[in-house]
Amino acid sequence: MIEEAIILAGGLGTRLRSKVAELPKSMAPINGIPFLQYQLNYLAQFDIKTVYLAVGYLSEVITEFFGNNYKGMDIVYSFEKEPLGTGGAISQALAETKTDEILILNGDTMFQVELNEFYKSHIENKADFSMALKPLENFERYGVVQLNNDNQVIGFEEKQFQEAGIINGGVYILNKKALTSYSFPKKYSFEKEFLESKFNKLKFNGFISNGYFLDIGIPDDYDQAQEDFKRYSNWNLDKTWTLFLDRDGVINTHIKGGYVTGLDNFEFIEGVLSSIPKLNKVFGKIVVVTNQQCIGKGIITEEELNTIHSHMKIEIKKNGGQLDAVYFAPQLVSENSEMRKPNTGMADKAKYQFPEIEFSKSIMVGDSLSDMEFGRRKGMKLVYINPGLNGDTDRTFPTLEDFSKSIS
Repeated sequence: MIEEAIILAGGLGTRLRSKVAELPKSMAPINGIPFLQYQLNYLAQFDIKTVYLAVGYLSEVITEFFGNNYKGMDIVYSFEKEPLGTGGAISQALAETKTDEILILNGDTMFQVELNEFYKSHIENKADFSMALKPLENFERYGVVQLNNDNQVIGFEEKQFQEAGIINGGVYILNKKALTSYSFPKKYSFEKEFLESKFNKLKFNGFISNGYFLDIGIPDDYDQAQEDFKRYSNWNLDKTWTLFLDRDGVINTHIKGGYVTGLDNFEFIEGVLSSIPKLNKVFGKIVVVTNQQCIGKGIITEEELNTIHSHMKIEIKKNGGQLDAVYFAPQLVSENSEMRKPNTGMADKAKYQFPEIEFSKSIMVGDSLSDMEFGRRKGMKLVYINPGLNGDTDRTFPTLEDFSKSIS
């Protein structure tokens, strides 16, 4: 996977002066959190090792805020003593990089591309340069990128009204040699003098993504970000938080009217195995709490359930994730056991094993109202995995994967 990224964070933010004064554009606050912090959070979920911040205007605001490390990523600063243009800023930062393939992002754009797939496409197509492209409708603010049938870039159209088209999303993967093989002035435009001038001389790969896209460069879109980004900033998550997960319907497929009785009918929901490692980066602990009255009914034994849970933990670990504990309640509904959700015995058990858990800094993710009641009784935040719910929960997502993308 790609390990290094350059973020162009030196913009003046001239068009945002009516909204943001005396700050670099990349530090414009969205719900009280700098835009650049959202970008770094996005990169952290993809195992980026080093981020090079190309900074200029009021660079001390950025350096003092982030220092030299953020969420395990090394932060290296490339200082512009004078404005170098996008190309000059990239070339200067590129000289500090250690690897051949470099991710590049504009510091005023959030485009949530699935970076693993983006990188895979770049390598498989043996590209010199890859562009993440966003399909849009009814727009005139952006130019259009033209592709052939093999998704290779064959041209660029100037800005004009378009009913539909694909635009440059400002996220790139560059083979370092593709840029350094040319001589550019110290100050130059990456868009004009590399993208629009070299696409017919090098192999430019287009990667179309429907991920969330927003450019905060104008006041209207900056205002839109305040609303859109509420899903990221409300809880101020960090490693002091604990994530409680239900099992059936959240981690594995829920068998309607039946039970998971063995490995032959235990099936991970799509996206779960890749989501757990991302959630591990956000939360200090992840524990599973699951009602399993199939044991009380005599359908399976505790030993058979432990085999299922052992398999679950092993597969999650193989994919880079970790569950800190799995608790289950074998009792029947009729027993009204303190262990069975919505009662909170499993939460108390987790607190006994991990005294550092604070329920006020915990999230319960489940697909049933008893899961929500379980979390509510302990003062947890609530995430409901079901887009049709209109009840008393904090947030609703179709899948655990969607939840993980919203916070990591």
